[in-house]
Amino acid sequence: MGMGHGPFVTLDGLSASGKTTVAPLVAALLNGVHLTDEVLPTFPRMRAEVDATGILSARFHWWMMANHVKSESARALSQSGRPVVVDSYFPRTIATHRAMGHDCSPEYPNGAFVPDVAVLLEVDERVRQERIRQRAERGTLSHWHQREEPNVAESSRVYRAFGLVRMDGSGCTPQEVARAIVDIVRSQVPRPRLERSTHHDRN
Repeated sequence: MGMGHGPFVTLDGLSASGKTTVAPLVAALLNGVHLTDEVLPTFPRMRAEVDATGILSARFHWWMMANHVKSESARALSQSGRPVVVDSYFPRTIATHRAMGHDCSPEYPNGAFVPDVAVLLEVDERVRQERIRQRAERGTLSHWHQREEPNVAESSRVYRAFGLVRMDGSGCTPQEVARAIVDIVRSQVPRPRLERSTHHDRN
């Protein structure tokens, strides 16, 4: 079997729960790779084009495609022994689009690389709403997010169906949240495997 695979950690959660801020910090603490949507170099342009169509099912399938690409990249890195961290994985895509009215199953699709530790990042709702208000003021809140917000109860139901490990970051710094997630990873991933991957050659 060789050296075994590095832990695969995903962070999902509602908009403005801190996923994008915390994920690279978790990756750094694990001496791992933070895998972003830049796995697809044309991602920003494609995203803008798909978003502009306004077609919910097209957007859902496009995001699922992007997740599958991330899934295979994460699998390859993990099998090489590196810890891998991804924010906004299949649960986020399925939760968001179900909240907007798309009928899709709350489960990982066949063939997807399933995380060793899947975290649901939560934050006090007043804090989250304030962050969303700030995004709206800056003009960075998409109309898709505005379509999801009235039905985030459905998003939360989907996250529960996935059985994600809840992590409440209320009142914590991003660094504190990242350290708490790493503690969860260390408690759930067998120690010999974790030590092999986190002491992996750093070149």
